[in-house]
Amino acid sequence: MQSFAYKTTNIQPNTIIKDLYFWLSIASIPLLVSFAYTAIKTGTSGNWAWDLRSAAIGKDTDEAYTPFYFLIWTATYLLYLINITKKNWKRVVILGLLVLGFGIISMSKTLILNFFVLTVFILYIKKYITTRHILIGIAALFVLLIGIQSIRHAVKIDASETENTLVLYILSSMSAFDTLTPLSSAHWGENTLRIIYAIPYKLGFSDIQPVNPILPWIYKPIATNTYTCMYPFFKDFGYWGISIFAIILGTFYGWVFKRFQQGDIFFTLFFAYCCTLIVTQYNGDAFFTNLAGHTKFALLLYIPFFASKHHLFEKK
Repeated sequence: MQSFAYKTTNIQPNTIIKDLYFWLSIASIPLLVSFAYTAIKTGTSGNWAWDLRSAAIGKDTDEAYTPFYFLIWTATYLLYLINITKKNWKRVVILGLLVLGFGIISMSKTLILNFFVLTVFILYIKKYITTRHILIGIAALFVLLIGIQSIRHAVKIDASETENTLVLYILSSMSAFDTLTPLSSAHWGENTLRIIYAIPYKLGFSDIQPVNPILPWIYKPIATNTYTCMYPFFKDFGYWGISIFAIILGTFYGWVFKRFQQGDIFFTLFFAYCCTLIVTQYNGDAFFTNLAGHTKFALLLYIPFFASKHHLFEKK
């Protein structure tokens, strides 16, 4: 895909839509506050951090907390970050705090990592930071993620905890993958093509419940519920599934990356969003499992560019 040249127009996002997104983001802050208050108030673990995490992953509802307003926050943050100026830098900071704050309140290491990757990618390609800054940021990120892990499990941060966390992230996913049986899904493609089960189920047209995106835990050889990105393809379609969907993902990412290389602003922002999906493939699949969320985000991100392309809200 990267060997082809594509027609690219350097369209800037519509300012009116950007401003609308910003004020919608501000107006939706109470929704996150309400979520945090309810989670802590109704929690039963005695650990406020674990209560927040349990609510975020839907421990009682079997459905993760994935609010639409967080997609707005993320899209708006990217739209402002790509064109940060002396005039709008305060908005960039506010939006960045919202995106990071959601990750912290939901006690999600992945969402905190996502904020880091989004920010570093855009700042690096804009030449605001160097490789040295990135390395310092990675060190700070590691400390923060260790801290989140320790708070969630109410343990003291020490050398053994750090070592356990490293072992968990470096070794656990492949060890867990080794426990899987190919072609063992209850329904055809239920993990890889979860969206085709989720939509009819939500609309009441099917009684086949979509698989939970929070995968089942195993406790030997290591306690984990991550199986690498190969999990859905292997479980649904075996070894052929891994090959076929690797080609599909590689083709898609190659196409988006090439459009970014050609200077398309929309694809630059969308590739920044995709970077976290690529970085975390060692951990699990986040592309097909959350395809509905990615589609919503892409549409939300594209609206300001669509408005500019078709000269909406412009005086004739």
